Amino acid sequence: MKPPTAILDDIPSSHLDRQTLLEYQAILENASVGILFTKNQHVLQCNPRCSEIFGWPHPELVGQHGSVFYLSPDHYANTGRVASPILAQGKLFDQEMPMRRKDGSVVYCHIRAKAINPANTAEGAIWIAEDIGDRRRAEAEIQNLLLRQQAILENASVGILFTHNGTIAHCNPRMELIYGWPPGSLIGRRSNVFFRDPEDYQAFADRVGPLLASGELVDIEWLNIRQDGSPLWSRHLAKAIPSPEGGQGAIWISEDITKRKAIEDDLNQTRRLLEQRVLERTAELEKAHQQLDAMIQCAPLAIYTRDRHSIVTSWNPAAERMFGWSAEEIVGRQIPSVPRDRLQEHEEMKRRVLAGETLMQTEVVRQRRDGRRIYLNMTIAPMRDSAGSITGYLTIAADISERKEAEQRIEFLAYHDVLTGLPNRLLLRDRVDQAMAQADRHHKHVALLFMDLDNFKQINDTLGHDTGDLLLKEVTQRLNQCIRDTDTVSRQGGDEFVILLRDLADGQAAVPVLDKLMEHMQRPFALDGNELTTSVSVGVAVYPEDGRTFDTLMKKADMAMYQAKENGRATYHFFNDAMSHRASEHLALRNGLRRALDHGELELHYQPQVELASGRITGAEALLRWNAPGDGLIMPGRFIPVAEESGLIVPIGEWVIMEACRQASAWRQAGLPELCVAINLSAVQFRRGNVEQTVLRALETTGLPPHCLELELTESIMIQNVEQVLATVRRLKLLGVKLSIDDFGTGYSSLSYLKRFEVDKLKIDQSFVRDLATDPDDAAIVRAIVQMARSLNLKTIAEGVETEDMRHMLRVFQCDEAQGYLFARPMTADMFTRFLSERPGV
Repeated sequence: MKPPTAILDDIPSSHLDRQTLLEYQAILENASVGILFTKNQHVLQCNPRCSEIFGWPHPELVGQHGSVFYLSPDHYANTGRVASPILAQGKLFDQEMPMRRKDGSVVYCHIRAKAINPANTAEGAIWIAEDIGDRRRAEAEIQNLLLRQQAILENASVGILFTHNGTIAHCNPRMELIYGWPPGSLIGRRSNVFFRDPEDYQAFADRVGPLLASGELVDIEWLNIRQDGSPLWSRHLAKAIPSPEGGQGAIWISEDITKRKAIEDDLNQTRRLLEQRVLERTAELEKAHQQLDAMIQCAPLAIYTRDRHSIVTSWNPAAERMFGWSAEEIVGRQIPSVPRDRLQEHEEMKRRVLAGETLMQTEVVRQRRDGRRIYLNMTIAPMRDSAGSITGYLTIAADISERKEAEQRIEFLAYHDVLTGLPNRLLLRDRVDQAMAQADRHHKHVALLFMDLDNFKQINDTLGHDTGDLLLKEVTQRLNQCIRDTDTVSRQGGDEFVILLRDLADGQAAVPVLDKLMEHMQRPFALDGNELTTSVSVGVAVYPEDGRTFDTLMKKADMAMYQAKENGRATYHFFNDAMSHRASEHLALRNGLRRALDHGELELHYQPQVELASGRITGAEALLRWNAPGDGLIMPGRFIPVAEESGLIVPIGEWVIMEACRQASAWRQAGLPELCVAINLSAVQFRRGNVEQTVLRALETTGLPPHCLELELTESIMIQNVEQVLATVRRLKLLGVKLSIDDFGTGYSSLSYLKRFEVDKLKIDQSFVRDLATDPDDAAIVRAIVQMARSLNLKTIAEGVETEDMRHMLRVFQCDEAQGYLFARPMTADMFTRFLSERPGV
């Protein structure tokens, strides 16, 4: 079969037999080049390869105007002007040019064409197109490679030389410069021009010849000469290369190392001097080491060293006495002296020391070989090698156990009753203050139970003070059996006890505890062969209804206790003015709230929300405060219930949403980092107010992006009018705002609604976080909430984070965010602005 280009040679033949036509048809269908027949500047016929080259569906190309293959009308016209005379003469038009595919992309082609009838070019022409894009790219790459190689050769900072059978075939300008030869003058010379004499040249050849012959890389330093005969030290790298002409070829890379050799000579001289000094200094250090070792061995302080892996490398006699392990037992091992509950503290200290920090006079708890705990005052310092790298650390420890035990005893006696070990009035005051603060945060109540033993004076006078003391100790044990671990029993003196009940839903929540106390205390006591029966009279004051200070609550609980005694003893009595007092306060708050809305007494404080993984502030919770003239700052736990009952929560809630959005937008405009501001929605506000329109109006008015607003929904919102609430929640999500469930885990319905309510985040209630580091149950709950949220692609934030231990455990559990006093207390907008501006890395 004929090649495709043979068609162009056979064109003049006007009478073709059937066999020839079949051959042409086979060529046309199977050719690796595009074949195209044109007539009157239109495509008459083409083969599949032609359609493929120019990106046309095969049937669609037939009938197209010839200009579709050209980059522009001018390109088409110019090509026509060149090709027409050639075709009219019956000659072959042969040219490489860029052409156009159907999609407008460019394809480089080798175009060959011939007229079917040169005498009458109107009969058409045959065109053969070959895609030469790959070839042109390869040629361009080769050309670029050659240019880069030439640039490297011409601009190299070392001399480069090519030799053939000992004659210089080529070298770069740097080679000529190093050896002082004019440009081009080295070409054709023998390579012995770089050597002092024939013997030197031969010695060089004897060294490098065998290496080149075996194909190894030559790396040698030699004393050569320049053209003017001056000496210079050179370093030569060489490798044999094949020569197309035959014989021995090699490439040489040379650099002038004269200065380096001079420096090495100086360094060698200096080294010899230093070695002498080192010998002298070593002797001095050996003497000092012996003196230091004697001091360490005789020191009363434990002195020992460890490597970076805490393996003991030295251990003095004082350490043996302090910990109970001999040097032979402990050197080469880790010291098992860190109690389990102090492992985290130990690892943090080790991390700081190995990072280069010296820890001075740090008090720690360790344990001896016999398991006894001891208090130590430690100084820990990193040890470095001669290069300054930290290789381990030194510890100097003094046993301060006796002093600490004395201090703890003094402190215990300052806050506890000597006889019973119960907290005294001073410690009780502190715990009540804490309980009241916590109650404010969680909208809870606190009860103080002032208790007096009935007929104790008679028992004391009849059976003696020793029996009375035993009775007080037994009473203490029974009281502790009646309360929770979070509550407190305190002895005030004599036969008076006070019980603190915290985190109560209301005052009536204390009744079951009171009933239990009555029942337990009426059981007989067996003391020194005597069976004693007594009872208690209890007065109850409730925070915040009966007072907001410790002294007020104690006074009113005391009054209620005397009322219980007057009622016949062996009973309890609540402070009887609580209802009237609460009613008057309620009325005052309600009237004050109306004034607060009108006179701008409400304000928002902001508490930062922190990303645990990075420490970056990602948001802030807006917390409502009432700055009432004359009363100061009123917390929401006091006035929110009043606002919800009176309906004022709706306008207050609208003001909160608008103000929070305005402040967040102001922070953005001030160039501060983008934050998401979180707002807690009241269930009453959600039911009575048009939350959706309120949010939309606030976003439009302030210009705050919707994703910068987060609405916190309580479970009480979701368990009433579920379908209506669900519709509202979905519309809020369509606005683009974020939704979270507040105090998650404290209710019973959240899990069933997680799938239906499209929330973004779960807020872990601080009742679980508060005892996270000490209560395994709370830790398990928090871990479960986080794992569940992660499986549902929800974020989690923990509130009430107050200690580093809490933060550490939350990070271990992979909780996303946290807020609490550990990071910052709630603050005014101005203070929060300064807080953001001054915080590093924000």
